[in-house]
Amino acid sequence: MKTAILVIATLLSLYATAQAQEMPRFDAEAHCNTIASFGGEFSNMTYNGCVDMEQSSYNNLKGRWSEIPAPTRRECMNIATFGGTGDYTTLQGCIDMEMSAASNKSTFSFD
Repeated sequence: MKTAILVIATLLSLYATAQAQEMPRFDAEAHCNTIASFGGEFSNMTYNGCVDMEQSSYNNLKGRWSEIPAPTRRECMNIATFGGTGDYTTLQGCIDMEMSAASNKSTFSFD
């Protein structure tokens, strides 16, 4: 019985790890439709620009997603999905800023 529980726990852990390693699937077109409709009138220019930005951000992230530290992925996923379905532009911006901040830690000085 203990072996079965251990096997199940291990499989669940591996499944959760694999899920975290996969790129999220956001509905970029729905997100961009909301953005393009902000203010009442739909803007094709805004929609197309949004879709282009989302595609660019997605393409940028998909090749390096598994190399991004898990805590950064989790934190930025929370930010990118806050209040909606999520968007790749916010996700990429958050990840880029977090990665930059991690390699350039600020210091405090009593000058």
